[in-house]
Amino acid sequence: MELQEIVDRLVAALPEAIGAVLCDFEGETVVTALGAARAPHDAESYAREHLPRSMAVAMPVQEFLVRLAGAEPCALLRMFQAQNEAHGSGALAMLELRYKDVDMIVDRLPNDFYFVALLRRPTILGAARRHVRAAADALRSHVE
Repeated sequence: MELQEIVDRLVAALPEAIGAVLCDFEGETVVTALGAARAPHDAESYAREHLPRSMAVAMPVQEFLVRLAGAEPCALLRMFQAQNEAHGSGALAMLELRYKDVDMIVDRLPNDFYFVALLRRPTILGAARRHVRAAADALRSHVE
């Protein structure tokens, strides 16, 4: 199964998925897919704050938001990994962030890749975790 197909299947399986993105060690998007759920109403203004005023968003706003959200955990993952190594805690496996209207599940993959699912709240996190873990397991073989 190809990378895009894995990510597409995840968002299709989760009706509350805004989108999902596979990122590299710098937070750059490798593969992205948009889900059926819409981003919160104030998300577009947030996205526009991250662009110079003279620039237009060259892709659908929802895709830009998913890519932007995918890049955000990169620094956190590096910080937590450094702390874990310094204290012998082992590698970080998964990170969950909860915002007012969005849940973010981040699964760390080999070679500093990571996979992010963005879900509109409310969501059933246990089911979402299982789907994200299955997608991450399928992605692992492609990034090892």
